[in-house]
Amino acid sequence: VLSSLLLMAALLLLAGKVEAESPAQNKYVAERIALMSSQKKALQDLTAMTRDYIAFDRSSARAARRALIRSTRRIPRHFRRDVTDLSSHARGGIWTNWADFKRHADDAEKAARALNIRSASGLRRSLPRLISACHNCHQIYRNTPREFTTH
Repeated sequence: VLSSLLLMAALLLLAGKVEAESPAQNKYVAERIALMSSQKKALQDLTAMTRDYIAFDRSSARAARRALIRSTRRIPRHFRRDVTDLSSHARGGIWTNWADFKRHADDAEKAARALNIRSASGLRRSLPRLISACHNCHQIYRNTPREFTTH
């Protein structure tokens, strides 16, 4: 289960997709995109360490953990306003099910705090909980972006 979660995370986070999107027109949407992008970057770094794509570095892992704690704590604040534009992937259910959305954000913050960055093996054991928290929320509250196709 652990290996499959890490592999799924690696595929989701490290896959470079070309998306046909315009930049966010709304400043609140742009801030949400920046917040989620910072989380994606931190998760990519940690996932790469667990998969031995890069060497485990305790100080880098600590910095990524801090960034994730800070950014997951900010999720409710950044999604408080019910605004979207063409670059937003937020589903409207966020604002009609605010308590549930906030619970998912709280789960992500708790999982970020629980990351064990003392060793690569500790990170391997604790990272799936955070990946699962992110995935669970995205399953409900995020539209999957369309990939750019030429046909």
